[in-house]
Amino acid sequence: MKSNYKVKQITKLYESCDICGLPVINCICSSVKKVNTKAKLWILSVEREFYRPSNTARILKLANPEATEIFHWERSNTPKELIEKIESGIYDVYLLFPQEEESSTIVDFNNKGISKIPAFILVDGTWKEAKRIIRRSEYLKAIPRITLKADYKSKYTLRKGVFDGNLCTMEAAIEVIKLNKEFEEAMVLTEDFNLFLDNFKASIYGHKVEKK
Repeated sequence: MKSNYKVKQITKLYESCDICGLPVINCICSSVKKVNTKAKLWILSVEREFYRPSNTARILKLANPEATEIFHWERSNTPKELIEKIESGIYDVYLLFPQEEESSTIVDFNNKGISKIPAFILVDGTWKEAKRIIRRSEYLKAIPRITLKADYKSKYTLRKGVFDGNLCTMEAAIEVIKLNKEFEEAMVLTEDFNLFLDNFKASIYGHKVEKK
């Protein structure tokens, strides 16, 4: 039996938690360590992606609730609240963009001398899906873009990435936090991400992870 098939069967076999998305037998809501990053993380996600059991944006919101906001993307309806934040003048906004793309709007992020609150927009999903969303969203096109140069292989194996070096949404968020020099917070989020992976993989085989 292929692992992808097993992932799809999780929600059929077990009742899932509405918050972390994991089967209730391995819910991590009470175990996730909380942080409050200075950088704001704005996740743009299609509804289908957000409610997949393997989605990590919900774990990011659970672990970093004050600084993380999730906005649903629809082709026919623009996320007005997100646009208001972009245009408010309060934030120094950046859009995370695929590393393999070349663009005149790609910049190097440096948090020195920034008087505004840094805010990063991450599109939830594969890079193929992300690029399609960006292409169809006029309000994103003028935002300076940054890319990530992670020097490690993603631990996220719950779904096959588009290409080697792909990071899932939570891994990308952790790298963005590091860019903002919030290393302790990034370490805590990494622990939360590993906790999610361990419990998710155990759930595939119907195992309950004993809480430490």
